[in-house]
Amino acid sequence: MAKIKGWPRNRRQFIQLGLFAAVLAVSSSCKQKETANLSASNKANSGKANILVIGAGIAGLAAARELQNNGFKVTILEGRDRIGGRIYTDRSLGYAIDLGASWIHGIQNNPIGKLAKDSNIKILRTNYDGEFYGTNGRPGNENQLSQAESLYEDIIEQAKTLGERLDKDISLAEAVKRVIKKKQLTANQEKLVQWQLTSNVVVETGADMESLSIQQWDEDEAFGGDDFLFPNGYDQISQILAKNLNIKLQQNVQEVNYTGTGVTVKTNQGSFSADAVVITLPLGVLKAEQVKFLPALPSQKTTAIQRLAMGVLNKVILKFPKPFWQTEYDMIGVINSAEKDFSEFVNLYKYNSAPILVGLTGGSFARSLESLSEKEIAQQVMKLLRKSYGNNIPNPEKILRTQWSKDLFSFGAYSYVPVGATMKDRDTLAKPVNKRLFFAGEATSRDYPATVHGAFLSGLREAKNIKAQLG
Repeated sequence: MAKIKGWPRNRRQFIQLGLFAAVLAVSSSCKQKETANLSASNKANSGKANILVIGAGIAGLAAARELQNNGFKVTILEGRDRIGGRIYTDRSLGYAIDLGASWIHGIQNNPIGKLAKDSNIKILRTNYDGEFYGTNGRPGNENQLSQAESLYEDIIEQAKTLGERLDKDISLAEAVKRVIKKKQLTANQEKLVQWQLTSNVVVETGADMESLSIQQWDEDEAFGGDDFLFPNGYDQISQILAKNLNIKLQQNVQEVNYTGTGVTVKTNQGSFSADAVVITLPLGVLKAEQVKFLPALPSQKTTAIQRLAMGVLNKVILKFPKPFWQTEYDMIGVINSAEKDFSEFVNLYKYNSAPILVGLTGGSFARSLESLSEKEIAQQVMKLLRKSYGNNIPNPEKILRTQWSKDLFSFGAYSYVPVGATMKDRDTLAKPVNKRLFFAGEATSRDYPATVHGAFLSGLREAKNIKAQLG
């Protein structure tokens, strides 16, 4: 049995201490007694501006809490019937299953890690060690895997160097293809490298390599240290941040009018007026033009929205009568003959004794699963697992699956930079408009896009902007 030492993960480790100062105030405020919060009447009489926040995801909650703690009157308008946005914990199987965000990526100085620690929320380290099976269904050879990992890293490094030398942007897939063409790989090495590309790139970004910009890929930053899971659910973080905030659910925003001196937001249930609004709508919703802006957003901002793209990471959750896999590992890796198929599973048993495997899928393969029934998905997964574990393993008792690209409140999992776009588009998306529209969310984060901590920090960023301009 080959043990996967350090499951393929390719984010660069970088600690940005300067951003962390603002987190301390929010984290500290989460621990204060309820009596320490300003009452609604005090806030109304404080002379501070009245702020609307569109979206009760992590960015909206962070912004609202920071503003309220600084004396602003804040109302959150959320379209869903729950808070959290793309943090979504399901407990229908008897265990806490995170259908959206799962990990704290990089624990060192990570604001989400600090919130969890300060609030005594249990988190557990993920080492990304696991069982590994080849295309023939047999346990992989650890020596071959180690060599393939080194080869993969070399290929990626050369592809990135190639991209930096080019005058015109190309896809990550094309860059990798050019590098591999110069190497003499065995068929097995090609399969191993492709598996690691799927795990490191496609699943992580939610996008096919043919879509990703080689010049912009992996240009974001990351906190150092290990990744951690929430065995009792990521939604604990949302609940802590939401405490004592004025949140109105099932408010589907239809129009944002900023023609006058303030802002009026129309929803399916009524109109709300304020001095300014923090817009945390996911990039997918902005791209779908579900919300009308009066006047229209500046052309630079709409161009940035069009240029950036939304990736999809979908999960298939399989609950079995009992585990048939090695329960001490974090992951199960499977190399397939098919170009696109399931390639990795998370073993939840290690974290909460749940006999559950979670299949992670990204890009076009993840999107394709959304058109299949649960029965069809189960058949595809079990065919793959039985090749490695034998025909006698049981069928799953229950199945959950995500369909993030069809989700009307996100249209995807998180953003990425496709060929032709740049990180500057994220900066443009983040720029306020007329000191009344302030934009937050993971897609507006240059340093930490596609992460919970990136969304959280963007909320603090816009709260700081509002304090500076309207406070």
